Amino acid sequence: MIVAGIDIGSRAAKGVILKDGRILVSVIRDTGPESVKTSEMVMSELLKGADGLSMEDIQYVVATGYGRVLVPFAKENVSEISCHARGVNYYFPSVRTILDMGGQDCKAISVDEKGQVTNFVMNDKCAGGTGRFLEMIAEVLGLPLEKIGEVSLESARAIPFNTICAVFAKSEAINNLRKGIAKSDILSGLHDAIAVRCLNLLKRVTIQKDFSISGGISKNKGMVAKIKEKVGLEPLLSEDPQIIGALGAAIFAEERLKGVEIAGMKVNYGYSDGTGEYFITVDTVKCDGCGECVKACPAGLFIISNDESGKPKAVVKEQLRKKIAIACPGFLNCGREVNCHSVCAKDAISHTW
Repeated sequence: MIVAGIDIGSRAAKGVILKDGRILVSVIRDTGPESVKTSEMVMSELLKGADGLSMEDIQYVVATGYGRVLVPFAKENVSEISCHARGVNYYFPSVRTILDMGGQDCKAISVDEKGQVTNFVMNDKCAGGTGRFLEMIAEVLGLPLEKIGEVSLESARAIPFNTICAVFAKSEAINNLRKGIAKSDILSGLHDAIAVRCLNLLKRVTIQKDFSISGGISKNKGMVAKIKEKVGLEPLLSEDPQIIGALGAAIFAEERLKGVEIAGMKVNYGYSDGTGEYFITVDTVKCDGCGECVKACPAGLFIISNDESGKPKAVVKEQLRKKIAIACPGFLNCGREVNCHSVCAKDAISHTW
């Protein structure tokens, strides 16, 4: 059985080919301006390194990541949350909590013993703490991105940062550099602030042993050290944490060939910022896609969309996910007798305000 997983992320594109459950070859490259071409280049590189295989030999392809819907040769696409959960489970079945640190967002994920998502929360409202944010700081300090973690570990005294907002943190870093403060101290302070933010995100799903980190930032030794310090757990790291999403996609491809359906999960929409925490949770196991919440919500937050198994589920509109606190007053402050809670016979929607 030969399958492939393609992960088109915001900063990097990854690919994995599995043969009878074993990783045959993997690829990482920059995500180009066109996701279609990027995915084709990833697959081409995979096939070159896969003992002379051709596209005809690949029995099933699953795509994931931000560009997953644009992979022309994929037979199916699956969310990166599900794929990272399954990819980590491949290496560490004991893991129950995952921190995925990507190019545009960070996600805290709870999983069960089968690698199925039981809960997750993501913070994609602000670029602070993402791969792009660290790239920007590396440019300001004149250091290669791959070196900033090691440099941060040389710090004698971390400089505290008041914020990790991408704009203000950049200004603080420049000001500290002008004052003659060591780059290692600046980086240590930034890594510390990001680790605190990650800890708060993880607390939203509860932190359970074992703990793992995935995504490109998990290659940053300084970042991993700070997260370990804040969380109080030694993170389990795979050989290459950056390919975890593509690996999970390949595992789903293998399961699809065996006729296994993708399980449902709780989906958290929202974010935490300086003003508070704003989350709407949809339990996709309970939700039957009846559409009553769409009619009842005065803010027009919901639509009905097919999930990865083709079943209708309530989801929050993409364009409103970063504006939830503005669009939705929260269940307790809704002021309507008929709202998304009262009309949901399955009790599948909850709020945290």
